[in-house]
Amino acid sequence: MSTTITVTSAAELNQALSQATGGETILLAAGDYGQLNLHYTNFASNVTIQSADPNAQASFSGIHVKQSSNVTFDGIKFDYTYNSGDYHFQSPFSVYDSQNIAFKNSIFDGDVASGTGTSADGTGYGTGLTISGSTNVTIDNTEFLKWWKAVIAVNSNGVSVTGSDIHTIRSDGLVFDNVDNILVENNYIHDFGGAAGSGDHRDMIQIQRANGSGSDNITIRNNVFDMGNGDFTQTIWAGGDGKDINDPNVIHHNVLIEGNTIYNGHFHGISLYGVDGLTITQNSVLHVDEKTLTGGIEIPVINVSSGSTNVTIDQNITSQIVGYNGQSDWNVSNNALIQPGEYDQNFTYQATAQGNGYNQYVVIPGSLADTLNAGSAHSYGASGSTTPQQGGTTSPDSGSTSPDSGTTSPDSGVQQPDTGSEQPDTGSEQPDTGSEPISGEPQGELMIDITHQDSPESVEYQDGISDISKVSSPVDATQAEGDTSAVQPDTGSEQPDTGSEQPDTDSELVLADSSQDEMSVIDITNQDSRGNIGHLDGISDAEQVSFSIDVTREEGDTTAERLVWNHSNFGLKLNKKGHLVAKVDNNDGGFRDGFKITDVDLSDGETHQVTLMVDQDTDRLQVLVDGAVVLDETNTDFDFAGGRERDWYVGDSVDTFAIGDETPFVEPYSDLFA
Repeated sequence: MSTTITVTSAAELNQALSQATGGETILLAAGDYGQLNLHYTNFASNVTIQSADPNAQASFSGIHVKQSSNVTFDGIKFDYTYNSGDYHFQSPFSVYDSQNIAFKNSIFDGDVASGTGTSADGTGYGTGLTISGSTNVTIDNTEFLKWWKAVIAVNSNGVSVTGSDIHTIRSDGLVFDNVDNILVENNYIHDFGGAAGSGDHRDMIQIQRANGSGSDNITIRNNVFDMGNGDFTQTIWAGGDGKDINDPNVIHHNVLIEGNTIYNGHFHGISLYGVDGLTITQNSVLHVDEKTLTGGIEIPVINVSSGSTNVTIDQNITSQIVGYNGQSDWNVSNNALIQPGEYDQNFTYQATAQGNGYNQYVVIPGSLADTLNAGSAHSYGASGSTTPQQGGTTSPDSGSTSPDSGTTSPDSGVQQPDTGSEQPDTGSEQPDTGSEPISGEPQGELMIDITHQDSPESVEYQDGISDISKVSSPVDATQAEGDTSAVQPDTGSEQPDTGSEQPDTDSELVLADSSQDEMSVIDITNQDSRGNIGHLDGISDAEQVSFSIDVTREEGDTTAERLVWNHSNFGLKLNKKGHLVAKVDNNDGGFRDGFKITDVDLSDGETHQVTLMVDQDTDRLQVLVDGAVVLDETNTDFDFAGGRERDWYVGDSVDTFAIGDETPFVEPYSDLFA
């Protein structure tokens, strides 16, 4: 028989817990209960720790659950207060080596940094909830706000996040690494914002393999991801994390991405690498204009590494699908490929971030998406999940409604999930050898997506994608996803940096029109160990060049690496000290004298975006890391246009590569993430 116990102090709570055996409900009177340590506390059945009054929640400043089991926290406020000297990854609430732990109808209320004298002031600090080595951890109808990262789960089994509201996050929303049986469903993940100059690299959901293992049985379903009035993020991201994604130990298995709605301004809308058994179905991956990147890479797409196996991508709304080149075990069909310039003919705008604080685009009857029955139920105005309440950050009550997010919710009746993610970045470099940092989001000629393998294979690309979306009736899978072709990579090997170079080879990658809607997306697999991707037509004559990469290096990696290299013209590299070096041909010190960036750390196991922009006419070179300006050089006479056309190379740590011929400079150290 269950027993209900009411307590009014931390001492009474500790006494009640020491006497509990299983089945008890401990009701907490309103007040601050300080820090609770539940170590080696294992109950025969569930014990619930619950606020007696959901409108006057009990709060804790810290909770650490270790080697314990069968505990539910219901209607609790987990309240972190920033203190001088705290680390940005501070973890006041954690679950370690435990089983059957639940958090329901609660709020993880973070805090913002202050007094640091850096751009971190005024942004979220600490990690909302850390889960490690645990089984069956449930988060339901709970709000996370004002954190560096909301939830980090590693080396665990059975982690679910449902019906929750995640917002005002500086970096990542949900991070999973070596976690099996993941459920992320019916959440509203929205309005992330970074700290300028911090190197924040935001992901709403990030599935990592930094611990050397993939994750199995992942479901991400019926969530709403909305940039809102926040900053652009990667939305659903499962990158390589510097691992060989052909290694069976790091492959993810049985992944379902279904019914999600994404409003964002970054290329990686749904991006997954190294998956066996992947279904991406009935998602709406949509672009918004506010505070996004500056080039073609800003338009979110569905992007799957072409070496993934047993893949189904069907009935989605997106601008492009990257990675499909006719693989026999892929089913790609009935996707509505709609470019942002065609939204007016396909959607009504029931809400926009500028006017309403959130986005909601609804499919027009008879449009392409409607004809194909493509996209999420939310995109058709369906109701179902509850929406966050309108107003401030009051904690949720114990009912079924979602917690107050502080952001007006869409009026579709569908609860919109919120997410976020980020990674710091650093840099500095040695003399002339390596690769070059790519600049900001280019206004895009060419997007190259790279998945590295050891044996030389073909370089494959898609074209004609932007025209596909203009059809108004169902088409076959090949047409709907864009035809693909293969180009053999340049087989000549690049010589060391000696002042002379090898002759050009015959291999070329052809650029699309400069319009961001017309850019070509190239998926490269099985390239040789030198990463040769051949010539890029038109770049050698351009007086403005910008390029951007996503790069992932293992934590503590001290090997030097050329990230991007176009001999005697452009280079971006990491030296043995881990410093980033940018190199552009010029009439002062020449190509060999690079520009060192010493305060950026790219070798932390995280994925970072590095962008290089240079204008020969105005003699300006700018490098950004994760959106923050780390180099702004205006005192050098740059001279690179009209030189010899040479092969381009990318390093093993590079996941994606974009290049264009426009330079949308930003003011150095401006608050890009305000």
